[in-house]
Amino acid sequence: MAFSDILGNTRVKKILRMSLQRERLPNSLLFCGPGGVGKRETALTLAMALNCENLRDDACGECGPCRAIAGGRHPDVLEIRPKNNHIGIDDMRFLREAAYLRPMIGGKRIFIVNEGDKMGEEASNAVLKILEEPPRFSHIILITDDLHLILPTIRSRCQVLSFSPLDKEEVRTALREKGFSEERAEAVSLLVKGNLEQAVSLDWDSVQARRREAWETLLAFGRGRNASRFLQSYAFSSREAAEEDFRGILELLSAFLRDLVLIKENGDPRFLFNPDFREELPRAAEDWRLDRLWAALGHIDDALSALDKKLNMRLLVSAFYSHIEDWNYV
Repeated sequence: MAFSDILGNTRVKKILRMSLQRERLPNSLLFCGPGGVGKRETALTLAMALNCENLRDDACGECGPCRAIAGGRHPDVLEIRPKNNHIGIDDMRFLREAAYLRPMIGGKRIFIVNEGDKMGEEASNAVLKILEEPPRFSHIILITDDLHLILPTIRSRCQVLSFSPLDKEEVRTALREKGFSEERAEAVSLLVKGNLEQAVSLDWDSVQARRREAWETLLAFGRGRNASRFLQSYAFSSREAAEEDFRGILELLSAFLRDLVLIKENGDPRFLFNPDFREELPRAAEDWRLDRLWAALGHIDDALSALDKKLNMRLLVSAFYSHIEDWNYV
Protein backbone atom coordinates (compact mmCIF):
# COMPACT_ATOMS: atom_id res chain seq x y z
CA MET A 1 0.00 0.00 0.00
CA ALA A 2 1.34 3.40 -1.01
CA PHE A 3 0.22 6.76 0.34
CA SER A 4 -1.68 7.30 -2.92
CA ASP A 5 -3.79 4.22 -2.13
CA ILE A 6 -5.18 5.90 0.99
CA LEU A 7 -8.18 8.14 0.36
CA GLY A 8 -8.30 11.74 1.54
CA ASN A 9 -6.08 13.67 3.97
CA THR A 10 -3.73 14.89 1.25
CA ARG A 11 -2.15 17.44 3.60
CA VAL A 12 -1.13 14.79 6.15
CA LYS A 13 0.32 12.51 3.48
CA LYS A 14 2.26 15.41 1.95
CA ILE A 15 3.76 16.31 5.35
CA LEU A 16 4.85 12.71 5.92
CA ARG A 17 6.39 12.32 2.46
CA MET A 18 8.29 15.60 2.74
CA SER A 19 9.57 14.58 6.18
CA LEU A 20 10.76 11.26 4.75
CA GLN A 21 12.46 12.98 1.81
CA ARG A 22 14.32 15.36 4.14
CA GLU A 23 14.98 12.60 6.71
CA ARG A 24 13.32 14.75 9.37
CA LEU A 25 10.42 12.54 10.37
CA PRO A 26 9.68 13.01 14.11
CA ASN A 27 10.19 9.85 16.13
CA SER A 28 7.04 10.43 18.21
CA LEU A 29 3.83 10.99 16.25
CA LEU A 30 0.20 11.32 17.28
CA PHE A 31 -2.44 10.68 14.62
CA CYS A 32 -5.83 12.07 15.65
CA GLY A 33 -9.18 12.41 13.91
CA PRO A 34 -12.50 10.62 13.43
CA GLY A 35 -12.68 6.88 12.99
CA GLY A 36 -12.60 5.19 9.62
CA VAL A 37 -10.56 7.84 7.78
CA GLY A 38 -7.31 5.90 7.33
CA LYS A 39 -5.20 6.71 10.40
CA ARG A 40 -4.03 3.12 10.94
CA GLU A 41 -3.52 2.55 7.20
CA THR A 42 -1.37 5.69 7.08
CA ALA A 43 0.66 4.49 10.07
CA LEU A 44 1.29 1.12 8.41
CA THR A 45 2.21 2.76 5.10
CA LEU A 46 4.62 5.04 6.97
CA ALA A 47 6.16 1.95 8.59
CA MET A 48 6.58 0.42 5.13
CA ALA A 49 8.13 3.61 3.75
CA LEU A 50 10.64 3.72 6.61
CA ASN A 51 11.74 0.18 5.81
CA CYS A 52 11.18 0.08 2.03
CA GLU A 53 14.12 -1.19 -0.02
CA ASN A 54 13.11 0.66 -3.20
CA LEU A 55 11.68 4.06 -2.23
CA ARG A 56 12.70 6.80 0.16
CA ASP A 57 9.41 8.65 0.69
CA ASP A 58 6.76 5.99 0.06
CA ALA A 59 6.09 2.27 0.16
CA CYS A 60 6.65 0.26 -3.02
CA GLY A 61 4.49 -2.59 -1.72
CA GLU A 62 6.67 -5.13 -3.54
CA CYS A 63 9.90 -5.53 -1.58
CA GLY A 64 10.31 -8.00 1.25
CA PRO A 65 9.87 -5.50 4.13
CA CYS A 66 6.76 -3.94 2.54
CA ARG A 67 5.13 -7.33 2.04
CA ALA A 68 6.07 -8.47 5.54
CA ILE A 69 4.62 -5.34 7.15
CA ALA A 70 1.42 -5.59 5.09
CA GLY A 71 1.05 -9.18 6.23
CA GLY A 72 1.77 -8.40 9.89
CA ARG A 73 4.94 -10.50 9.87
CA HIS A 74 7.71 -7.91 10.18
CA PRO A 75 9.58 -8.32 13.51
CA ASP A 76 10.43 -4.62 13.75
CA VAL A 77 6.85 -3.33 13.28
CA LEU A 78 4.67 -3.97 16.32
CA GLU A 79 1.06 -2.97 16.97
CA ILE A 80 -0.40 -2.52 20.44
CA ARG A 81 -4.17 -2.68 20.92
CA PRO A 82 -6.37 -2.29 24.00
CA LYS A 83 -7.28 -5.39 25.94
CA ASN A 84 -10.70 -5.21 27.57
CA ASN A 85 -10.89 -1.58 26.42
CA HIS A 86 -7.67 -0.71 28.26
CA ILE A 87 -3.97 -0.34 27.48
CA GLY A 88 -2.10 -1.31 30.62
CA ILE A 89 1.22 -0.30 32.10
CA ASP A 90 2.78 -3.65 31.14
CA ASP A 91 2.15 -2.94 27.46
CA MET A 92 3.84 0.43 27.72
CA ARG A 93 6.77 -0.95 29.69
CA PHE A 94 7.25 -3.51 26.92
CA LEU A 95 7.18 -0.74 24.31
CA ARG A 96 9.66 1.32 26.30
CA GLU A 97 12.14 -1.56 26.58
CA ALA A 98 11.69 -2.82 23.01
CA ALA A 99 12.17 0.65 21.54
CA TYR A 100 15.80 0.65 22.74
CA LEU A 101 16.57 -2.63 20.96
CA ARG A 102 18.14 -2.21 17.55
CA PRO A 103 16.10 -3.36 14.54
CA MET A 104 16.37 -7.07 13.83
CA ILE A 105 16.36 -6.72 10.04
CA GLY A 106 17.64 -3.19 9.58
CA GLY A 107 15.79 -0.02 8.81
CA LYS A 108 13.55 1.27 11.59
CA ARG A 109 11.54 -0.12 14.47
CA ILE A 110 7.93 1.11 14.45
CA PHE A 111 5.45 0.89 17.31
CA ILE A 112 1.82 1.64 16.47
CA VAL A 113 -0.41 2.17 19.49
CA ASN A 114 -4.04 1.87 18.39
CA GLU A 115 -6.65 3.70 20.49
CA GLY A 116 -3.94 5.45 22.44
CA ASP A 117 -6.61 7.25 24.48
CA LYS A 118 -7.21 3.92 26.25
CA MET A 119 -3.94 4.36 28.17
CA GLY A 120 -4.45 5.07 31.83
CA GLU A 121 -2.33 7.60 33.68
CA GLU A 122 0.20 4.98 34.82
CA ALA A 123 0.61 3.59 31.31
CA SER A 124 0.97 7.09 29.90
CA ASN A 125 3.61 8.03 32.46
CA ALA A 126 5.55 4.87 31.60
CA VAL A 127 6.25 6.09 28.07
CA LEU A 128 6.83 9.80 28.68
CA LYS A 129 10.63 9.57 28.54
CA ILE A 130 10.74 7.35 25.45
CA LEU A 131 8.37 9.73 23.66
CA GLU A 132 10.52 12.70 24.58
CA GLU A 133 13.88 11.11 23.73
CA PRO A 134 13.36 8.06 21.53
CA PRO A 135 16.38 6.36 19.95
CA ARG A 136 16.96 7.44 16.35
CA PHE A 137 16.07 3.99 14.99
CA SER A 138 12.63 3.79 16.65
CA HIS A 139 9.38 5.56 15.81
CA ILE A 140 6.25 5.54 17.97
CA ILE A 141 2.87 6.36 16.43
CA LEU A 142 -0.10 6.88 18.75
CA ILE A 143 -3.56 6.77 17.16
CA THR A 144 -6.74 8.25 18.65
CA ASP A 145 -10.19 9.30 17.53
CA ASP A 146 -10.27 12.06 20.16
CA LEU A 147 -7.19 14.16 20.85
CA HIS A 148 -8.72 15.58 24.05
CA LEU A 149 -8.64 12.12 25.65
CA ILE A 150 -4.84 12.03 25.39
CA LEU A 151 -3.03 13.44 28.42
CA PRO A 152 -1.39 16.84 27.79
CA THR A 153 1.97 15.39 28.86
CA ILE A 154 1.70 12.86 26.01
CA ARG A 155 0.46 15.40 23.44
CA SER A 156 3.29 17.80 24.18
CA ARG A 157 5.90 15.15 23.39
CA CYS A 158 4.47 14.17 20.00
CA GLN A 159 4.10 15.76 16.61
CA VAL A 160 0.32 15.89 16.23
CA LEU A 161 -1.17 15.26 12.77
CA SER A 162 -4.92 15.83 12.48
CA PHE A 163 -6.95 13.73 10.04
CA SER A 164 -10.24 14.93 8.55
CA PRO A 165 -13.34 12.97 7.51
CA LEU A 166 -13.41 11.89 3.88
CA ASP A 167 -15.76 13.92 1.73
CA LYS A 168 -18.87 12.27 0.35
CA GLU A 169 -17.49 11.98 -3.17
CA GLU A 170 -14.39 10.14 -1.92
CA VAL A 171 -16.54 7.69 0.03
CA ARG A 172 -18.90 7.28 -2.93
CA THR A 173 -16.02 6.59 -5.32
CA ALA A 174 -14.40 4.10 -2.96
CA LEU A 175 -17.66 2.22 -2.53
CA ARG A 176 -18.20 2.04 -6.28
CA GLU A 177 -14.68 0.62 -6.63
CA LYS A 178 -15.58 -2.01 -4.05
CA GLY A 179 -18.52 -3.13 -6.17
CA PHE A 180 -21.37 -1.07 -4.68
CA SER A 181 -24.05 0.01 -7.12
CA GLU A 182 -24.37 3.74 -7.81
CA GLU A 183 -27.60 3.83 -5.78
CA ARG A 184 -26.08 2.13 -2.75
CA ALA A 185 -22.85 4.11 -2.87
CA GLU A 186 -24.81 7.38 -2.99
CA ALA A 187 -27.16 6.44 -0.15
CA VAL A 188 -24.48 5.06 2.17
CA SER A 189 -22.12 8.01 1.62
CA LEU A 190 -24.79 10.33 3.01
CA LEU A 191 -24.97 8.47 6.31
CA VAL A 192 -21.41 7.80 7.43
CA LYS A 193 -19.85 11.26 7.97
CA GLY A 194 -16.75 10.41 5.96
CA ASN A 195 -16.13 7.10 7.74
CA LEU A 196 -15.21 4.62 5.01
CA GLU A 197 -14.89 1.68 7.40
CA GLN A 198 -18.43 2.24 8.59
CA ALA A 199 -19.64 2.67 5.02
CA VAL A 200 -18.29 -0.72 4.00
CA SER A 201 -19.81 -2.49 7.01
CA LEU A 202 -23.28 -0.89 7.04
CA ASP A 203 -26.21 -3.24 6.55
CA TRP A 204 -28.09 -2.24 3.40
CA ASP A 205 -31.51 -3.06 4.88
CA SER A 206 -30.77 -0.66 7.75
CA VAL A 207 -29.69 2.02 5.28
CA GLN A 208 -32.91 1.59 3.33
CA ALA A 209 -34.94 1.85 6.53
CA ARG A 210 -33.22 5.14 7.41
CA ARG A 211 -33.84 6.50 3.93
CA ARG A 212 -37.50 5.55 4.10
CA GLU A 213 -37.75 7.22 7.53
CA ALA A 214 -36.26 10.42 6.10
CA TRP A 215 -38.60 10.29 3.10
CA GLU A 216 -41.71 9.84 5.26
CA THR A 217 -40.53 12.69 7.48
CA LEU A 218 -40.12 14.93 4.45
CA LEU A 219 -43.59 14.03 3.19
CA ALA A 220 -45.02 14.96 6.59
CA PHE A 221 -43.21 18.31 6.55
CA GLY A 222 -44.38 19.08 3.03
CA ARG A 223 -48.00 18.40 3.88
CA GLY A 224 -48.00 20.40 7.08
CA ARG A 225 -48.45 17.42 9.37
CA ASN A 226 -47.53 17.53 13.04
CA ALA A 227 -43.81 16.80 13.35
CA SER A 228 -43.61 16.60 17.14
CA ARG A 229 -42.35 13.00 16.99
CA PHE A 230 -39.40 14.27 14.99
CA LEU A 231 -38.54 16.71 17.79
CA GLN A 232 -38.92 14.11 20.54
CA SER A 233 -36.84 11.52 18.73
CA TYR A 234 -33.74 13.69 18.51
CA ALA A 235 -33.97 16.26 21.28
CA PHE A 236 -34.44 13.90 24.20
CA SER A 237 -32.11 10.98 23.49
CA SER A 238 -28.50 10.69 24.64
CA ARG A 239 -26.26 13.36 23.14
CA GLU A 240 -23.92 11.10 21.19
CA ALA A 241 -26.68 8.94 19.72
CA ALA A 242 -28.83 11.99 19.00
CA GLU A 243 -26.03 13.80 17.19
CA GLU A 244 -25.24 10.81 14.99
CA ASP A 245 -28.89 10.09 14.16
CA PHE A 246 -29.80 13.74 13.65
CA ARG A 247 -26.85 14.40 11.35
CA GLY A 248 -27.70 11.31 9.30
CA ILE A 249 -31.37 12.24 8.92
CA LEU A 250 -30.43 15.82 7.96
CA GLU A 251 -28.06 14.59 5.26
CA LEU A 252 -30.79 12.35 3.85
CA LEU A 253 -33.39 15.11 4.02
CA SER A 254 -31.00 17.43 2.20
CA ALA A 255 -30.51 14.89 -0.59
CA PHE A 256 -34.27 14.44 -1.03
CA LEU A 257 -34.85 18.21 -1.00
CA ARG A 258 -32.19 18.72 -3.67
CA ASP A 259 -33.95 16.11 -5.78
CA LEU A 260 -37.22 18.01 -5.36
CA VAL A 261 -35.47 21.20 -6.51
CA LEU A 262 -34.21 19.32 -9.56
CA ILE A 263 -37.75 18.14 -10.32
CA LYS A 264 -39.16 21.66 -9.89
CA GLU A 265 -36.49 23.08 -12.20
CA ASN A 266 -37.09 20.35 -14.81
CA GLY A 267 -33.49 19.24 -14.42
CA ASP A 268 -31.84 16.17 -15.89
CA PRO A 269 -33.00 13.09 -13.90
CA ARG A 270 -29.55 11.58 -14.31
CA PHE A 271 -28.42 13.93 -11.54
CA LEU A 272 -30.91 12.71 -8.93
CA PHE A 273 -29.38 11.74 -5.60
CA ASN A 274 -32.15 9.18 -5.10
CA PRO A 275 -32.89 7.68 -8.52
CA ASP A 276 -34.81 4.78 -6.97
CA PHE A 277 -37.40 7.35 -5.76
CA ARG A 278 -37.87 8.63 -9.31
CA GLU A 279 -41.60 7.82 -9.39
CA GLU A 280 -42.37 9.26 -5.94
CA LEU A 281 -40.43 12.51 -6.22
CA PRO A 282 -42.74 14.34 -8.71
CA ARG A 283 -45.79 13.73 -6.52
CA ALA A 284 -43.97 15.00 -3.45
CA ALA A 285 -42.74 18.06 -5.36
CA GLU A 286 -46.35 19.16 -5.78
CA ASP A 287 -46.50 19.87 -2.02
CA TRP A 288 -43.64 22.37 -2.13
CA ARG A 289 -42.96 25.82 -3.52
CA LEU A 290 -39.47 26.31 -4.85
CA ASP A 291 -38.65 29.09 -2.40
CA ARG A 292 -39.70 26.80 0.48
CA LEU A 293 -37.35 24.09 -0.76
CA TRP A 294 -34.44 26.52 -0.79
CA ALA A 295 -35.39 27.76 2.68
CA ALA A 296 -35.46 24.19 4.00
CA LEU A 297 -32.05 23.47 2.51
CA GLY A 298 -30.68 26.60 4.16
CA HIS A 299 -32.03 25.59 7.56
CA ILE A 300 -30.54 22.11 7.18
CA ASP A 301 -27.13 23.57 6.30
CA ASP A 302 -27.36 25.81 9.39
CA ALA A 303 -28.22 22.83 11.58
CA LEU A 304 -25.30 20.78 10.22
CA SER A 305 -22.93 23.69 10.91
CA ALA A 306 -24.29 23.94 14.46
CA LEU A 307 -23.64 20.22 14.96
CA ASP A 308 -20.04 20.74 13.88
CA LYS A 309 -19.72 23.45 16.53
CA LYS A 310 -21.06 21.09 19.24
CA LEU A 311 -23.88 23.43 20.24
CA ASN A 312 -26.51 22.35 22.76
CA MET A 313 -28.39 19.49 21.16
CA ARG A 314 -31.85 20.23 22.54
CA LEU A 315 -31.66 23.90 21.62
CA LEU A 316 -30.36 23.01 18.18
CA VAL A 317 -33.20 20.58 17.45
CA SER A 318 -35.78 22.99 18.89
CA ALA A 319 -34.49 25.82 16.69
CA PHE A 320 -34.56 23.56 13.66
CA TYR A 321 -38.08 22.40 14.50
CA SER A 322 -39.25 26.01 14.79
CA HIS A 323 -38.38 26.59 11.13
CA ILE A 324 -40.39 23.63 9.84
CA GLU A 325 -43.67 25.57 9.69
CA ASP A 326 -42.00 27.94 7.20
CA TRP A 327 -41.33 25.07 4.81
CA ASN A 328 -44.71 23.69 4.00
CA TYR A 329 -47.87 24.86 2.29
CA VAL A 330 -47.75 25.36 -1.48
